[in-house]
Amino acid sequence: MGSSQGGRITEVPLFPLDLVLFPQMVMPLHIFEMRYRLMVQHCLKENLPFGIVLLTGSDDATKTVETAEVGCLAKIVESEPLPDGRFRIQIVGTERFRLLDTHDNRPYRSGLIELLYDQPTNEGNWEPLVDSLKEALKDYLTRQLARAGKRVAGFRLPEEPELLSFAAAYVLPIANLDKQTLLELTDTPARLLSARDVLRRATRKLEQEAPVPREWEPLTSERFRRYRCWN
Repeated sequence: MGSSQGGRITEVPLFPLDLVLFPQMVMPLHIFEMRYRLMVQHCLKENLPFGIVLLTGSDDATKTVETAEVGCLAKIVESEPLPDGRFRIQIVGTERFRLLDTHDNRPYRSGLIELLYDQPTNEGNWEPLVDSLKEALKDYLTRQLARAGKRVAGFRLPEEPELLSFAAAYVLPIANLDKQTLLELTDTPARLLSARDVLRRATRKLEQEAPVPREWEPLTSERFRRYRCWN
């Protein structure tokens, strides 16, 4: 694990969206705006990632947007060009970055970025925290699925603490700005702890709203696919 400073500096296309992408998160996107069609074409041709940054504000009059300063690189793993020029793509988050500067000399915005890493820490005493987060995440997802009358035999969760913290942050029932705060953290234990506490509160709320049904409909791998945001 590297330091939070001094990552590789490069320039990438930027895609401002009303969402927070985390490393190892898998997501489908429908690309319909012309400028982002061009961006996808460029990334596919050159085998390049693009950066997703949270959209925090926009001005229609000036056609300007405001974004968060920290985002996540997205790698296109599947693409389907449509007859009218639109794209359906599947992306996976790879690495976080800090946005240093932006350029508007192309149809789409690009940015000079520096890769962002968690601070190196001693992982020797993380096991209890990691285990408690895994249990909180399993409990929360199980209850969410149970509300729909579905179940799954088990969850395949990341073993690496940093990736586990990102997987948990992805499913948290919190606002995008709160997820953005977790994305920007460079302290793995702090992210693990925050995610665990939010999941525990959310699970208690679910318990109060509806009990878990005794009989659950088996959850097929296709139905469970959207919950598998990690490899």
